[in-house]
Amino acid sequence: MNLFSREQYILVTGASSGIGRACAMLCNARGASVIACGRNEARLREAQAKCASPAHWHNETKDLLAELESLPQWVAALRQKYGRLWGLIHAAGEGRLDSIACFELAEAKRHHDLNFFAPMQLARGFADRRNFLKGGAMLFLSSASAVYPEKGHCVYGAAKAALATAMKSVSQEMAAKGLRVHCLAPGWIRTPMLDAATKSMGESYAAREEGRYPLGFGEPEDVAEMAVFLLSEKARWITGQNFVLGGGCY
Repeated sequence: MNLFSREQYILVTGASSGIGRACAMLCNARGASVIACGRNEARLREAQAKCASPAHWHNETKDLLAELESLPQWVAALRQKYGRLWGLIHAAGEGRLDSIACFELAEAKRHHDLNFFAPMQLARGFADRRNFLKGGAMLFLSSASAVYPEKGHCVYGAAKAALATAMKSVSQEMAAKGLRVHCLAPGWIRTPMLDAATKSMGESYAAREEGRYPLGFGEPEDVAEMAVFLLSEKARWITGQNFVLGGGCY
């Protein structure tokens, strides 16, 4: 079932892997034209070859952290290239396990640049009336750790909590302008982030964590289904929420 038309362009960051890739693939399959952003051009091309409509999948290689200050101008350039954008799914980011005993200021600042300031810069660009279609939406990947803080997610959870709080405020600002704003806060999803945590902490850690989830760990497609619905006109009366997706854990 199509939820979009090919005239509705959706920018998806982090589209080369994990949740971002699943979101981009599903948006494309449901009828949208996708602007797939990622750092790895080869993986973007691979995803394009496997999507439902490769002709309506457009790759944009971008390192968001390296070009943080110019991201609003980049969004404007995409509008000039493709026309006004219907939606944004910001899935690019980085997870980490940390503790106050290992806190390092420089690394914490870099982490916040990527997980808070980069999405804020994208939101600033997208929220310009010239760049979006009325009725569209922005969606940002937060984390269950932002709502239910856990040991080991000190810096990561704080960055995602800041993002969710900021987007709640932005949703109030943009509602009158016809732009909806959402956050999704997944728990553990089978992505490279989970693989990295398992490699760092061991298989016993992953097994213990999965035991907390009545429905087991999620798949990227589980998050994508919710994200695509929220970007569609089916969700025209929903804005300003931070939906926790936790498989019954939270």
